[in-house]
Amino acid sequence: VVFGLTMGTCGMQMIRMSELKKKEQKLGESRKLFILGMAMNILLGPLFDVAGYAFAAAAVLAPFSGFNIVINAVIAPFTLGEKLTNRRLIASAIIFITATASMLFKHHNEDEEVWTLERAETVLLRWSVLVYCLVFALWFCVNVWLRRRSAKGSVLRGFSLGATAGSMAGNMWCTRVAAVFAADCASAHVCSPWGHWLPWIVLTGAVFFAVVNAPYMAKGMQKYEALYMVTVFQGSNIVSNSLSALIILQEMDGAPWWKLLGYIGCIVVMIGALWFLVSGEEAVCPSNELDDDLRRMLSMEEGSELEDSESEDEPDLMDFVRAMSLDQFSPLSFSSWLSNAEDSHDGEGSQNGEEQQQEESDND
Repeated sequence: VVFGLTMGTCGMQMIRMSELKKKEQKLGESRKLFILGMAMNILLGPLFDVAGYAFAAAAVLAPFSGFNIVINAVIAPFTLGEKLTNRRLIASAIIFITATASMLFKHHNEDEEVWTLERAETVLLRWSVLVYCLVFALWFCVNVWLRRRSAKGSVLRGFSLGATAGSMAGNMWCTRVAAVFAADCASAHVCSPWGHWLPWIVLTGAVFFAVVNAPYMAKGMQKYEALYMVTVFQGSNIVSNSLSALIILQEMDGAPWWKLLGYIGCIVVMIGALWFLVSGEEAVCPSNELDDDLRRMLSMEEGSELEDSESEDEPDLMDFVRAMSLDQFSPLSFSSWLSNAEDSHDGEGSQNGEEQQQEESDND
């Protein structure tokens, strides 16, 4: 799991680096870095996650994401030239320490570590699981609304992108159950649970959360610095993973009150650290986007009609899912989504180029 998380963080840095290369007009190198970074996050990282979650509880593995925050904080100033501010350092340290401390409150029960089809039905087919899914869907919708209401390049928009991606990737309860059933089938040849519909639903959920978070993560890494985005992503990942282990998988049931209180306290402190990070982060909106925002404000004062550009920073999720669903093993389908993403990202630059050509022709 640690190796998979490390690969995911390196992949995220590659996505950020691809954006920097793109600004340097090194498009070929940028494209290669982007494809490699996405492959590490969508394919290689989840494979190692499955291997780890087949043998350990989600509440035990969730805190290991904190190591990635430390790794990113150490190498990002050198690989990406980013500044590790005091607030970023403090927030990263708090999340890492509380994530590590949460393992001290983990309740160990060997009987509950064994997953059978009967236990899966008992645990997953409960009203509390449905409530959790509805609340998570509401959280997703709130973030969509928040991004539409936030200014381009704002810290709040960046937090929404990172928190959406991280909380989706952190729903590892599906991976935990599916990985156990897959391991039992491969090693002990106990494949009878796969004759039931529930393991297939759980497997679908694991694939869904592993894939759908990618466009939000990629968009966040393209628009914002890694020291900010990786911390938000991994922090949200840990919180979501810990909450799902607590609510859905019932991995803390039967624990003494002080262990349960300590575990929940660690989650609350991590949420507070994320807020501490966001509240002191400066906007990272590029200068050309600031100029466009100012132009739109002036045009609005003059009463002219404006085109709605709020969706420009909204990840093209449906295009990504559609491209992957055509053939998830085909580089052509992924490349088509990548080309669309780059075209939309370059749309503003090409529009400015057309305006300059028009002005030159008018002068002639």
